Amino acid sequence: MHKAADAMDWDEAMRLIDSLKEDARYRDCMLIACGCFLGLRISDLLRLKWADLKESKVTTTEKKTGKERILKVNARLREIADMCYREMEIQDPQEFVFCSRTYGSYSPMSRQMAFKILKECKETYGIRSAEVLSTHSLRKTFGRRVWLQECEKGRGEQALLLLQDVFGHSSMTITKRYLGIRQDEILSVYDSLN
Repeated sequence: MHKAADAMDWDEAMRLIDSLKEDARYRDCMLIACGCFLGLRISDLLRLKWADLKESKVTTTEKKTGKERILKVNARLREIADMCYREMEIQDPQEFVFCSRTYGSYSPMSRQMAFKILKECKETYGIRSAEVLSTHSLRKTFGRRVWLQECEKGRGEQALLLLQDVFGHSSMTITKRYLGIRQDEILSVYDSLN
């Protein structure tokens, strides 16, 4: 039976980014950082170019839906991208951030390679917060972080509405299920019996 991808705990994801930087695994660092900070599907994430991350906003057309999306590159992601760009000695900002080692810097890596990198990261760095760490985990990590931060401010429902739009879901119920929130709510019913 196929098990769905899990979101990573935000702090664990940020530690993973730092560990990958320390180990000079800059491409892998960028994969985790862009996935967690932008919330794109893997097919759209792999098409990012370095020039995209130099701007404060990225306009992209989603491969799956054909819809245009505008994303913001926040200060933390820009800092990581700038450091990786320098360390990797990128010469042309039109190169793919996640280039294929087989076909060169003007071809994106495959989804299978991205999955392989995440699987190896889970094993090497002992990722515990995500039982199943896959390319979809990065998008879910983004969504969970947004939702949890907004819940702390009493704006959980508004966050779900925004995430529904960001993810292109047809209902908030789907967004809740996607982020694993529905199961959390069901389990919390038992805690209310204290």
